[in-house]
Amino acid sequence: MDLDQARYLLDRIGALRHPCDLDLLLFFARHPRTLLTSEQLAALIGYGLQQTAESLDLLLNAELLTRTQNPTGAARMYVLAAGPNAEWLPSLLEFASTRSGRLAMRRVLARPRGKRTAGLAAPAERDATAAHATRPSLVRRRTDVVQHASADRPGRKKR
Repeated sequence: MDLDQARYLLDRIGALRHPCDLDLLLFFARHPRTLLTSEQLAALIGYGLQQTAESLDLLLNAELLTRTQNPTGAARMYVLAAGPNAEWLPSLLEFASTRSGRLAMRRVLARPRGKRTAGLAAPAERDATAAHATRPSLVRRRTDVVQHASADRPGRKKR
């Protein structure tokens, strides 16, 4: 199951706590040497500046990423530092390259840290969650109102 594999990979990495952490790591895996400002990086991955900064700090503290200041401007050079001791990186990239794999990882990361190792939610918990979820609704156009409104206008032909 995708969730079990996602839990396994995230436990092997051990540092990721938020979907932004995962998205940043995937970004830097695709672009191992990047010269960007924090604002540009946040815009590229689609998160707010505050969350991006927190995730960058997490990756830097976990030594998965290095950062150097550019003396000519605000942009910084980010270098993926996972290197050869990150034997989990190819597995992560392969798994997260599929839609179902990435969604499974995001789903696991959305859970509180203590609940990640637990199995899926119990049936009663799933039912309670499903009851509160918004369901899509079909909006139909009221044809009787539209016909009457057009019939009241002078110069319009009735259909």
